[in-house]
Amino acid sequence: MMLKLWGDNYFDQKAKKWKNHSKGDDDSTLKRAYVSFCMEPVIRLCKATMNDQMDKVTTMCKALGIPMKADELKMQGKHLMKNVFQKWINAAEALIEMIVLKLPSPVKAQAYRAAYLYEGPIGDVSGQAIMKCDKDGPLMIFISKMIPTNDKGRFYAFGRVFSGIVSTGQKVRIMGPNYVPGSK
Repeated sequence: MMLKLWGDNYFDQKAKKWKNHSKGDDDSTLKRAYVSFCMEPVIRLCKATMNDQMDKVTTMCKALGIPMKADELKMQGKHLMKNVFQKWINAAEALIEMIVLKLPSPVKAQAYRAAYLYEGPIGDVSGQAIMKCDKDGPLMIFISKMIPTNDKGRFYAFGRVFSGIVSTGQKVRIMGPNYVPGSK
């Protein structure tokens, strides 16, 4: 079925047949399989939640296996739609699954990306530690976001560890965008 969802594949509901053209047996125009099986159910459920068609919402939620509590079914409009879709198509789970399935492991990726990740000479200790994703090497982190805390001069830093081990309270040197390798 997954292979049939993409490309020029159409399903004729009346004839119960897969086709590779958009004409049905009765000369009706068929919709692509992706539209019929993926997009239309999403659109129908979205419209039903926004138009407060609770009988359709409960029927579709049961068919899709979306557990809805009584107090959740009392919601209306945008709040109901958001609640239903967060349970059905959870963006966080989809993103994590995509990362796990599609992105290479750090050990594999850093072996060929180390030259792009590190501006210093790739043959030095830090460059080699990044290339090997070495937990025993010097600490090398790319900080992508710094958020100030309530304590003056302190930040929450979000980043990716390329080598070494980071721990709470550890003293680190931040090498900003103007850092020249070999200088302090």
